[in-house]
Amino acid sequence: MSDSYVKGKDKNQILAEMYGTAQPNTVVHEQQKAAILVRCTEDLENAINSLNKKITALDYILVGATFVGALATVVMAYKVLFP
Repeated sequence: MSDSYVKGKDKNQILAEMYGTAQPNTVVHEQQKAAILVRCTEDLENAINSLNKKITALDYILVGATFVGALATVVMAYKVLFP
């Protein structure tokens, strides 16, 4: 079976080709549906990976802010206890 109906095409191109000419239950139609699912899954994976990178960066910022807050608390406690 050839994948020429979907090879090198994004999901929008495949959908555009299916519009008005789709023939359900044919090999080509099933191939196009599967390709759209794969491309949507790839898009979701890319979005999740991008989000994970942003969350990791925010985690480092939060660690830094927590450290600064803890340090400030220690300094203030020291000043109160040992004027």
